Amino acid sequence: MIRGTNMNKKKKSAALYVNIVLAVIIAGLYLTLVSPYAMDAVATSGLPIYKGSSKDCVALQCTVTWDAAAIPSILDLLKERDLRITFAVSGEWAERNGGMLSRMAAEGHEIATLGYSPTLEGGLSSIKSDLKRSINAIKSVTGSAPQLFCCSGRNSSICARAAAQFDLTPVMCTLDLVCANGTANDILTRVIGNTNGGDILLVSPTAAFAQALPDILDYLASEGLTVASVSSTIYS
Repeated sequence: MIRGTNMNKKKKSAALYVNIVLAVIIAGLYLTLVSPYAMDAVATSGLPIYKGSSKDCVALQCTVTWDAAAIPSILDLLKERDLRITFAVSGEWAERNGGMLSRMAAEGHEIATLGYSPTLEGGLSSIKSDLKRSINAIKSVTGSAPQLFCCSGRNSSICARAAAQFDLTPVMCTLDLVCANGTANDILTRVIGNTNGGDILLVSPTAAFAQALPDILDYLASEGLTVASVSSTIYS
């Protein structure tokens, strides 16, 4: 009877040990995934950055490739509030909208790349070629190569490997505000209670987002959070 009891204790101890080891591994993987430290973290995790380290800033990462009619009003408001964010543009859009891209850069906003054709899928060579084309398109307008690659919905591992070839930091987002769906109030509701320092909020320049933006900025300010670029948030 005693021997059986000892065996049960050993089994329970072994199970507890296994559970602890698994918990440590899972925690380590999670921390690696959300690590705010750029190139070393990316190199070890093989994944883009989803969240920054700042306690006081929230990044707005505005992807620009198709529906961009609201950009002038968004830029006007950001200039009025003296705020700079990140505009992640496609190479296609950059080539067609050089004047607007120049304004973004001239007003101090960070310019990131989405790749030339953001919906393009493929292996490493295809993504590298697409990425190089986008870098050239942006640089020809702004005079500077982007430092960030917004991977969007592409394969994150391939994006990270491609980004490394051009000394780009691959990023995604903490929270997607899904600006193509719903009203301005719907977009605002997705922010309230769901945003913390270091978060990267993915937005797009829709009319609904432009309408929601003043209230979003007011809400974040009331929470003690400053809106900033992605780089300001992940490298704080």
